[in-house]
Amino acid sequence: MWLGIETSSLVSSVALIDESCLIGELTIQAGLTHSEQLVPHIDMLLRASQVEKSELKGIMVSIGPGSFTGLRIGMGTAKAMAYALQIPLYGVMTMDSLARNVAYTDRTICTIIDAQKKHVYAGIYKYDGNELVCKEEPFVIAANDLLDRLRASEEYVVFLGDGVKRIEKLLDESDTNLTILDISQRIPKASSLLLAGRRLVGSEESSDPMDMVPYYIRRSEAEVLWEERHKNNPEMLKQNPTVVVTEAAGVE
Repeated sequence: MWLGIETSSLVSSVALIDESCLIGELTIQAGLTHSEQLVPHIDMLLRASQVEKSELKGIMVSIGPGSFTGLRIGMGTAKAMAYALQIPLYGVMTMDSLARNVAYTDRTICTIIDAQKKHVYAGIYKYDGNELVCKEEPFVIAANDLLDRLRASEEYVVFLGDGVKRIEKLLDESDTNLTILDISQRIPKASSLLLAGRRLVGSEESSDPMDMVPYYIRRSEAEVLWEERHKNNPEMLKQNPTVVVTEAAGVE
């Protein structure tokens, strides 16, 4: 039995799978913060699924890119649980998880996550038979530049992820090869994260809870502002302004 935790966006999603099926999933976008709802959601899922923490073989968690605070809360909770239960911890890239929302299509899959300031994090995926292949690792790009690039390719592309809000107003009737998936397919889901993480379990690519860090691609706004504010003070620049969020993972 494996627990999946997805908090890379405003969506809070937790799921349980065993070797053969999805046991349960709770996916909510209700406006509450992850610090308010994540641990209660894990507790609710375990109780509803009649699963004891002692039955868990491992925990998979989204490591980014995505919301800086959301990732830290999800990872902090996952790390605390894995350490307390002495079970493996696996970090799954958010893009790999999102791409798993789309099953066996012949179209190119473009996962996009809002990167603010009219930019997105983008990843390109394609199915080779039954195998989902990452054709291009996540990168940061202006939303209009991404569309121009995909228009020029003339490939049929489907978009998903919360970065959709950066591109939907830029599309027009001539973009017949570009499609935004519906709302049920475009949000991050812990069940998709667990599917993407099966490769890590098979190859035993677990992470040390003490060493796992978020995959941000670029620095947080806090780090950028800190550097600008203290650019003439080398001693201050050596300090790390990143806010570390510590979560209590005391699931009853």
